[in-house]
Amino acid sequence: MTTLYSSIIQLRVLRDGCLPQMQGRLALSAFLDIVAQVDPALAQALHDAPSGKPFTVSPLRGLPLPHDGEIHVKAGQAGWLRVTLAGEELFGVFVRRFLYGDTQPTIRLGQVELGVSEVLTSPGSHPWAGYTTIDELLANVQPRDTITLDIASPTSFSLGDNRVEIMPRPELIFGTLRKKWEMWCGQELAQPLSREWLREYVLVSDWRMQSRMLRYGPQAQIGSEGQVTFRLFEAEPEARYLLNVLADFAFYAGVGRKTTQGMGQVRRIVGMKDEG
Repeated sequence: MTTLYSSIIQLRVLRDGCLPQMQGRLALSAFLDIVAQVDPALAQALHDAPSGKPFTVSPLRGLPLPHDGEIHVKAGQAGWLRVTLAGEELFGVFVRRFLYGDTQPTIRLGQVELGVSEVLTSPGSHPWAGYTTIDELLANVQPRDTITLDIASPTSFSLGDNRVEIMPRPELIFGTLRKKWEMWCGQELAQPLSREWLREYVLVSDWRMQSRMLRYGPQAQIGSEGQVTFRLFEAEPEARYLLNVLADFAFYAGVGRKTTQGMGQVRRIVGMKDEG
């Protein structure tokens, strides 16, 4: 039984410095360094895994706005980083780094060193923290005919042949979630939810999004952020149930490309006026 975790690392800048506007690769390196300090072999295996890596890493949040492509930080400023993990073994290695040792743990993003003040995982301790098991996720889902997702960091989808789509179409959102479910949880869904079925029976009913251009060193990436609502039409109860399971799973799995470098951070919003 797979357990899913979402942990918030509360941080404080130790010395003045500069960060690039996008720290996705730096945050990924910081996470792998955390793992390597406890289990170097596991960190190398995660680094070398070609796809389906069992974790995501968010951008560093709570910082000042960038200026000329850089974020100038001062000692004492607070921020936070989010890490989601699949599996008790990986979570155990991750959290062990912060439980033992005589000195305050630190992480480094490029040239900026940050002290770790606390790590939050308990549900309710932070809006982006929590944990659940796959069995609990399957048992506690509330099937609805509408699903609203808050896409909180730039998101895009690979179409192959170096083509990228930034529109969160149903077959892209739920198609990538289905694949990640199978990789993270080691089980297939009861129904395949094919791309053709998703195109026909799941439609976008509300759209409040904008595009954002990101720069990872010399490379530019474009993605979309905001809220999107999907409405299910003529869905059988089992299909409706599975789509809602995937919507809840998105909180931990993320969606789209480069979720280990800050893209595709997602959470479901319940209570929108057209949900029911």
